[in-house]
Amino acid sequence: MRRQRKSIDVFNISFLDLLSGALGAVIILFIVVPKNENPVAQKPPQKQEVCVDNSQALDQCQKIVAQQQDLIKELNQKLKESIKPKKEDSVEKITKKQDDTSNTNDVGFNFKGKNVAFVIDVSGSMATDDRIGEVKAGLKMLIASMGKDYKVDIIYYPGPNRSSYYSLWGVLQSLHNLKVKEEVYGFLTRLTPNGTTPTRAALMYTLDQYSDLSDIVLLSDGSPTKSGATASPDNIDDIVKQVTTKNRLRKVQINAIGVGAKNFSKSSNLYKFLRNLTKSNNGFFYGF
Repeated sequence: MRRQRKSIDVFNISFLDLLSGALGAVIILFIVVPKNENPVAQKPPQKQEVCVDNSQALDQCQKIVAQQQDLIKELNQKLKESIKPKKEDSVEKITKKQDDTSNTNDVGFNFKGKNVAFVIDVSGSMATDDRIGEVKAGLKMLIASMGKDYKVDIIYYPGPNRSSYYSLWGVLQSLHNLKVKEEVYGFLTRLTPNGTTPTRAALMYTLDQYSDLSDIVLLSDGSPTKSGATASPDNIDDIVKQVTTKNRLRKVQINAIGVGAKNFSKSSNLYKFLRNLTKSNNGFFYGF
């Protein structure tokens, strides 16, 4: 029993000696080996200590802080300037995208949409100075420029056999191929000036007939007359009121192109009629 206890004591002393030696080596290394201190890391505490104990140093610190604040403002300004062109680019891209899908820019007129009915005055006065020829040529060029997503119909007034109006199809037809456009060209070519100017009847028919209509384009060279063979003048203010009232819920954009420059004095009935009609129905008004 004594031998066994003695061997245990020897083992424990040796183990403690080993630990003590290792601890001593660590302490020696900690004291002898120079520490790798970072002088930059020590600066903030030194500045803080000086700022607290010395008023001059405090003033210096305040100046440094002010300089840093000015620098931050300058950097923020530069950051805003660097971001600004990107925002402008984004706006330009959005604007371009809107233009690509716009209903108004691809054919030169500010249409509301792409479902358009052309209402053409073919009264006898349209033969003067070949006004009907100008209308035909202009419409053919316009139809030629319209894309496949446009739907159109042509209504002229007065119609044949003393009728007040006549339409090509009676529905809005998609301009999806050249054959459809050629049908429109042929229809326009056959228009012949004759008769009176029953504008009211043609406009009311157009609003009634086309449920998906976005725009009406009225082309006329004369002040409206009453329906039928009579040449009695119609009441232009009453026409505007009736058409606008009927269109209040539909909100079809009614546009007008006046034909015959000499008719466009501001005192003429035609000018007053087309101006008031388009203004009351959010449309454009041009004359040639």
